[in-house]
Order: sequence, then structure tokens, then C-alpha cells
Amino acid sequence: MNLLQNLADLIYPAFNAAGIYLLWICLHYGASQMYVPLCAPNDVKGFVLSPFIAPAPHCQALRWLIYNGGNSISAMWIIFGTWCLSYLSPVRRSRNSSHKKI
Repeated sequence: MNLLQNLADLIYPAFNAAGIYLLWICLHYGASQMYVPLCAPNDVKGFVLSPFIAPAPHCQALRWLIYNGGNSISAMWIIFGTWCLSYLSPVRRSRNSSHKKI
């Protein structure tokens, strides 16, 4: 029973982190797909209107999602790599390294 509890204690935080990671991926992908048609149309009219459309609130929000979503995804890869390394090479304290006062 103790093994199952330890396993559950390990898996539950991983599922929470994976949910947040998937949310950022979806937001980043969706904002990237919506930015071009809404804020930088792919024709001459879009080229002419882009200086007026780009500062619009919806375009600023989409740029914020794209930028911060990308940064969050990168940070999550670093966190995941660090978490994996912590299980591959745990830091151990030596028992013989007691400090004696002189």
C-alpha cells in the first residue's frame, strides 16, 4: 500500500504540470494561427492596413500570448529536464563528511 501511495504522490504533480503545459501549448498555437488573418492579412490590403491593425488591443493580446506562451514552453522544457536529471543522478551527502571544530 505504501508503494501505491508513493507512486500516487509522484504522478499527481506530474499530471498537474502536464495540464498547464498543454494549456500553454494550445494557447500559443491558437494565438499563432489567429494572428495572421486578424492582424497581418496576407494581401496588399493587409500590408497597407497593418500599421493601423497591429496596435489594436486584440493584436497586442495575441502577440502577448505568442511571446509568453513560447517562453513558458521553453521554461517547462528546462523544468522537465531538471526533474528528469534529479531522478537520474540524485545528490547524496556523504556520511563521513562531518565537520569537526578545531
